[in-house]
Amino acid sequence: MKYSIILSSLTALMMSAGAAPSNRPKCGKVDTVDIDKLISEMTLEQKIAQRLLPDMRNWNYGGCSNKAANVEVMNDELAASISKYSFGGMVLFAENVVNAENATRLIDAMQKANAVNSKIPLFVGVDQEGGIVTRLGNGTMLPGNMAVGATGDPNNAYLSGAITGSELKAIGANVNFAPDADVNINYQNPVIGVRSFGSHADLVAKNAVQYQTGVKSAGCISCGKHFPGHGDTATDSHFGLPLVNKTLEQIQGVELVPFKALIANDVDMIMTAHIQYPALDDTTIPNIVDGSPLIVPATLSKKIMTDFLRGTLGFKGVSITDAMNMEAIISYVGNVDATARAIRAGVDVIIMPALVRCVANFTLYDDVINKVKKDIADKLYSEDELDTSIKRILTLKKKYNLFAPVTTTIEKRIEIANATLSDPKHKEIERNMARDAITLLKNDPTYGIPFKTDETSKVAVFMPDATQIASAVRTMQSLGVRANFTTFPFTNTLFNDTIKAMIDASTHVVIGSLVTKNTPAIDGGDIFIDTGKIGSWAYSFPAGVSDYAKTTKKPIAVISLRNPYDSANFERTTGAVLCAYGFKGYTNGVFGQPNLPAAISTVFGHSKPKGRLPVDIPSVFDNSTILYPFGFGLSL
Repeated sequence: MKYSIILSSLTALMMSAGAAPSNRPKCGKVDTVDIDKLISEMTLEQKIAQRLLPDMRNWNYGGCSNKAANVEVMNDELAASISKYSFGGMVLFAENVVNAENATRLIDAMQKANAVNSKIPLFVGVDQEGGIVTRLGNGTMLPGNMAVGATGDPNNAYLSGAITGSELKAIGANVNFAPDADVNINYQNPVIGVRSFGSHADLVAKNAVQYQTGVKSAGCISCGKHFPGHGDTATDSHFGLPLVNKTLEQIQGVELVPFKALIANDVDMIMTAHIQYPALDDTTIPNIVDGSPLIVPATLSKKIMTDFLRGTLGFKGVSITDAMNMEAIISYVGNVDATARAIRAGVDVIIMPALVRCVANFTLYDDVINKVKKDIADKLYSEDELDTSIKRILTLKKKYNLFAPVTTTIEKRIEIANATLSDPKHKEIERNMARDAITLLKNDPTYGIPFKTDETSKVAVFMPDATQIASAVRTMQSLGVRANFTTFPFTNTLFNDTIKAMIDASTHVVIGSLVTKNTPAIDGGDIFIDTGKIGSWAYSFPAGVSDYAKTTKKPIAVISLRNPYDSANFERTTGAVLCAYGFKGYTNGVFGQPNLPAAISTVFGHSKPKGRLPVDIPSVFDNSTILYPFGFGLSL
């Protein structure tokens, strides 16, 4: 989009999202809130609980042995538990925010339950990065960070932040755990990938700052993550403990660049990474598995979270952990000890320090609180340090007017939420952004795109699952594509004679490739069918379709649906190879992401590819060779 169009769209966006005084839920003035007085009135237990953010995505009502149900509405057990502990906030997941009305009512009920015994409002945080990490069931999904990086326009990052911030505020949430500020320089990274804006630190920094500014413009708190950086790992910290064994100079030149930019732009929150960074802290702690020394993860390191983040980098905002129920923490340190260590390290807020699914589980929070109290009694940590952290938390809550009583009725807030989350202007921006991101890497003038079809054409569509099939077909129908469609979801399927017959009967072929961690040259050996060797279906099936379609001399379009690195699998494809940067399909009446529809639009000539690669793509046969360099992209 042109700059002038973006600005006018944003003006309309913010008006529709409730930024205009006539639409915004009305709040009273809070200038008189005395934070020091509030802290002096808090018990030690309340101070510790103010630093804890549980999640309540599922609940076993009436006892831990009962079947857990998604929490979309408040119940008396949850309300009593929230009011008892005076937590600092709550973390909501997709199970909690399926639609705007229920989400608005649930958050309202949480704040009211908390207010029974606390004068301090809750942080209500949601992972609404955009792209593959979204929670709001009927909110705007957006194409995601790497797609934004591919557009080459940081104003798209600003728009992404403004839209997500406005939609979260509309339902009553006040923290967006975004932007992701990781620099994805490891093509085998299994967890970041398209969540990153790209592989160049300056690109990530520029877009992260714009995203943060957009979130803030909507009156929502932003949170840069995952400090000191999760972009150069081949391990997912949800399932293991990553190690980044780089020099301080290397880290300063890449991983820390976006975080320095965010701090310079007054970012309100920074989220930690459960990653070992020996260049920043090589201290060891006992491993609970066998007692052996373990390099302390950043989340638990005072050298990193206090001395370096606050001392060296000058961060003055609120620090917050990544989820503490991830395997990187619980498998090596354990929940209770890890929470206490994170607090001693100087982290202000602890996300999900215990998994609570019924009333009896809350003894786990008692254990956490008692452990921190014991640390204070044993002089491992001081109440002065505790108060300093509480003051940062309450100052941030005051900064965003969270203490103000909401005077707008719940019915009016639901009306605003419904209008905001279904705003057609948001969807228009989302669609245009996704189309601008589509990156064309290869295109044959005879067998490439745009496809030319008519009533006699037969398009064979191969996608990993049925939701992506539905997204592709619905998009072709909405575009008025003249053709008959045959489809096949290929998860757990190897290329076979049935698939050959489908290709033989078609005039055009569309393939979706979805690989998270790109190691096809290792996984299963040679992936191409003409050698007679077949590897994992995720690599071999789309490659098999591509190779066979080439022998039949049919137009073919291969769409990389997630991490663009898998496009290197199709170096021998005769047709077109495109990167979409997003894989979510059509389910429950909703398009999960605009990326696949944008790619289909490009394939059939309804939009033109404008994207440029925000990463280098190495060859799968020789990782030292760059097949498609950063900034590469073809035009039609």
